[in-house]
Amino acid sequence: MVCAQPQKIDSLLKVLPQMKNGAPRIDVLNKLAFSYTTVSATEAEKFVTEAIRLAQGNHYQRGLAEGYKVLALIFYQRGEHDKSIEYAYASLKLYDALEDKSGQSKVLNNIVMTFMARKDYARVLELTQRSLRLKREIGDSLGVATSFLAMGEYYAHLEQYDVALQYCKDALRRYQNLGDDWRTSHALLQIGNVYALQKNFPFASVNYYDAIRYARLTHDISQTVVGYKQLGKLFLSAQQFDSSYRYLRKALVLARANESRTSEMETQRAMAEYFTTTGNLDSALHFTNTANDLERRIYDMQKSQQIASLQMLYDFDKKEQELGFQRLQIRRQYVAISGVTLILILSIIFGYKLYNLNKTNHQAKEALLKLNADINKINANLESMVQERTEEIKQQNQKLIEYAFFTAHEVRGPLARILGLVELAKLKELDQDREEILARLENAANELDEVIRTINRKLENNRRL
Repeated sequence: MVCAQPQKIDSLLKVLPQMKNGAPRIDVLNKLAFSYTTVSATEAEKFVTEAIRLAQGNHYQRGLAEGYKVLALIFYQRGEHDKSIEYAYASLKLYDALEDKSGQSKVLNNIVMTFMARKDYARVLELTQRSLRLKREIGDSLGVATSFLAMGEYYAHLEQYDVALQYCKDALRRYQNLGDDWRTSHALLQIGNVYALQKNFPFASVNYYDAIRYARLTHDISQTVVGYKQLGKLFLSAQQFDSSYRYLRKALVLARANESRTSEMETQRAMAEYFTTTGNLDSALHFTNTANDLERRIYDMQKSQQIASLQMLYDFDKKEQELGFQRLQIRRQYVAISGVTLILILSIIFGYKLYNLNKTNHQAKEALLKLNADINKINANLESMVQERTEEIKQQNQKLIEYAFFTAHEVRGPLARILGLVELAKLKELDQDREEILARLENAANELDEVIRTINRKLENNRRL
């Protein structure tokens, strides 16, 4: 499985342009997003956001469930545990409705990771056991191994290290038998953590080295950073300060190169701990302040992303409301046309019946002639009324066509600019242009607001007519 992840990404990127905007394209987008979670969270979020948007538009519940699952994993990696749990449970609800046990068990694993990070071990045990039952029911050996690894971390927390190692090593054997290098790296790292808790530094370091080796084979930069950081902390505990600094420095450089802000922040805190232990308080203070500044930036960035997501949902809902109103207007026009047509048909039938009745009554000839004259007048008036109503209908149809054209072109322009600017705002390379982007976004929003006001005036004028 050497280089498997980049190869998989390249393969999916080649397939994506061939996929139409249906379930196959949504599935490919979700697979791309999941593959990018170990390489670039930004790219992963870009693909999964598109997958969720298409899944909502196509009412593709399985694609939506998978998209929410990947989005939960991205938020977990960023340390946004509340958002991770929110999307994970949304995914789980969809998989429950689909009766998809495999999807349920995978989402449960992700939720377990989040509760593990929050040290909510009671929920960890409950959810892991539920996930394990599902995986055994469907014969998912890989999933069983993942649950074993979670159980190992749970028992390590209880300081039952022998039981923890047994679960972790069982998971490791399953991963190795399946040839899964990426998960093998995670199992080795967890085993190293258990040995580190036991103060068994030689065994801990060996497993950390192996975990880093497998992570590098699979190009899992996030896992490599964690491995270096754990090695640095291990050597710090063993008071091997040169080795500790070397590996913490490697972790910090790699986290910065990968733009992994959460990993960078955690490594800076580890560096602060290192300098505190070695008595270099100025450097310790520097890294502590840097970590705190980075934590604030991460928080601000997350808030901006949440605002952008809310804006996207608002625009989507608003567009749906406008389309619904347009369909309602068309239905009303159809009812009006149908009513006029029915009146015309009934009038013709009435005239025909009356004519036949008078024709059979010779004695009432004069009355028939008079009545025919009256009918002719009525018909003349009726034709005039029909002609006038037909002209009104033509005018309303023309206004409806103009309204549809106006909506399709005038609304779409500013909406497209808003969506484009939102995508630009997500690019970290354009952080220095944020104020200009926001200004243009405000202008586009004002333009869209003016277009909507114009639409409302047109509709109000149409109702008066």
